[in-house]
Amino acid sequence: MRYHAYILLFLILMISFSSAADDDDLCKRSTQGTEFWFGFMESRNYTAGHYLEVTVTARETTTFQIFIGKSGTPYHGPYTVDANTSSQVVIPWDIVEATDSEEIQDRGIRLVSEKPVNLYALNYSRNSADVAVIYPVESLGNEYFAMCYYPHIHESSGRYGNGRNSQFLVVAAFDDTRVKIVPSVRTHKRVDAGDTITVVLDRGEVYQVQSMNRNNLPGQGDLTGSYILSDKPIAFYSGSLSTTVPADPGTSAWDHLYEQIPPVYSWGREYYTVPLKSREQDRYRIMAAQNNTVVFVEGQLPLIINRGEYKEFVLYHNEPKRISSQKPILVAQYSQSQSVDRDYTQGNGDPFMIILSPVSQTKSDVTFVAYDSQEIRKYFANVITLTEETGNILLDGNSIQSQFTPFTNSNYSWAQLSLVPGTYRLQSTNPDRGFLAYVYGFGGVESYGYGVGFNLNLVLDLGKSIYFKGDTLLLCYGDTITLDAGPYFDNYLWSDGSTGQKLEVTEGGTYSVVASTFDGCILEDKKTVFVSHPVTDLGIDHAEGCFPYSVQLSGGSGFEQYIWQNETGDTLSQAPMYTASQTGKYLLTAYDKYRCAVRDSMTLTVFPAPSVSLSGPSLICGSRTSSIEADIQGTDQSIWNQGSFRWESNQPGKLSFRNQTFTSADFDVNDWGKYEIWYTLTTVDGCEVKDTLTVSLFQTPTSDFAFTDNPADKCKAYSRE
Repeated sequence: MRYHAYILLFLILMISFSSAADDDDLCKRSTQGTEFWFGFMESRNYTAGHYLEVTVTARETTTFQIFIGKSGTPYHGPYTVDANTSSQVVIPWDIVEATDSEEIQDRGIRLVSEKPVNLYALNYSRNSADVAVIYPVESLGNEYFAMCYYPHIHESSGRYGNGRNSQFLVVAAFDDTRVKIVPSVRTHKRVDAGDTITVVLDRGEVYQVQSMNRNNLPGQGDLTGSYILSDKPIAFYSGSLSTTVPADPGTSAWDHLYEQIPPVYSWGREYYTVPLKSREQDRYRIMAAQNNTVVFVEGQLPLIINRGEYKEFVLYHNEPKRISSQKPILVAQYSQSQSVDRDYTQGNGDPFMIILSPVSQTKSDVTFVAYDSQEIRKYFANVITLTEETGNILLDGNSIQSQFTPFTNSNYSWAQLSLVPGTYRLQSTNPDRGFLAYVYGFGGVESYGYGVGFNLNLVLDLGKSIYFKGDTLLLCYGDTITLDAGPYFDNYLWSDGSTGQKLEVTEGGTYSVVASTFDGCILEDKKTVFVSHPVTDLGIDHAEGCFPYSVQLSGGSGFEQYIWQNETGDTLSQAPMYTASQTGKYLLTAYDKYRCAVRDSMTLTVFPAPSVSLSGPSLICGSRTSSIEADIQGTDQSIWNQGSFRWESNQPGKLSFRNQTFTSADFDVNDWGKYEIWYTLTTVDGCEVKDTLTVSLFQTPTSDFAFTDNPADKCKAYSRE
């Protein structure tokens, strides 16, 4: 049966391959395209200057047209954009911006161009703007997680929009699109966290979800981690109507957050963070798509993140970092409110949000815009590329190699470029290599930031290990790892002949998979699985002895970490050796340099034993008999009064005992002298405790006195007369 399945899939793959052989781009996705469906989330629209703007850039001169809603009403146009320049179109906010929560609205925007273009969308209000790079239809996906931010609710300032803060937006690109939404917190229409919203959208329709927006209500908060799944590709945006970053009570300066979120299929495992120039610190979030995702931020302890969860942290202006993980992750960078570091920035800046791209999604040529604004005073771009490629990166035809700085312990470098408002072309002269770039600007309580363009290629990646370079994965002995080709393909063929999405691996070796889609994309990945098998042996399974009794246990050498625990799981020590001294089970877990664990245990029984102290006279005069007592402490009486005892002396022929009990005895001696009395108590467990008392018995001495006259005394008497 497996053989027939193998042959059938092989034929399917060959047919797909033959149809795709003339097109190397069937697996490629990017932010450049000819058809876009997109939308705008609700922003602060209390000012007369509030507007929406789309910017089109192109490498070749082309025309484009904009259509509004499901009916496809043209919005003026057609428009023209010249090669390596930009063209802006302003659209009134009240005809396309989504409002309210959980309502189907006819406010989607479609842009169609004759030749490939890049598209950027600006939602502008005075002191509250943000920009997003827009994905073409072919780069959309079916599975998303929302990345938003905490709502910092300011009910008394409702006219400023500081209310329904956390939000996301779905835009349909195809008719009859069924969308399942699972919010992570309670929505504005009171759908609880974990419940499901199901909505059917036609192309051009949008559906916005906002969190509850009143203080002190349970269940409201940050919609980050909300899960969205559709049966047809959709465009997905998330962020905030307006909030502070961080959302602390003492933080001021609210701003709109707006980003298009990449589909899960395009998430990566290696990212680089570059500080936002002129800011003291930036805030980051890392989200996982799968449970038990281990994430490494350079210089920090590993993070373990589950599906839909995130970790938030701060990095300072002198801390560019590499972020790597064993499973796909999403990384967001947030500019903080200007009140957080007002002294450092002289009051410039405000919140915005950028979704960072993994290094697997680089571009080699892109045209972008540093948006001009009367509020923005400083314009910058961050660029990341391989260190060996820094000489090939050009900005408007000029080398920027001197501005790059290598990341620590990495083959990548970063640059912070100062710009002036205008249109720029960033390119690599090596078309096989590329870069990642982000443009941003700061002004008085104003800011914006966005990625200038990147790939969203369909990725087949069976995993990555932080311990090895190349295509080697780690398997700890006795464990199982799952090789997952991802749910984004239609056909799978593994090296063992199986045809599922996943392969369970319990042994070392080389494993490969070929995956394909019905439209002709064929990808292959191969991994070598290395098995780490650490060994330790405590050398003893069980030991027993009488109190005080102990056993020194050694965990062996060559491990990175030792954890000694008792049978209830309490940690006793993290040293290589441990002295066990109480009854119970002792467990050792030792971790090798790959964090693979090996375990051993032993059981110790320490029998209780009391303490004994003899008391009695140490000196006896004139008597050859006396008594002595034994003071028994430290255990329950049942431990010793059901055992045995012995009263003995060092001179058994001269000292004898009468009336012997556990706690006392009388004794007699038949000769004067010094004696040692020995007492031995044996417990029910056979433990012996002893004490010794020295007693001296002597005859009472006698004395005779004779009184005589002292002639001297008589002389004294006569003298007084």
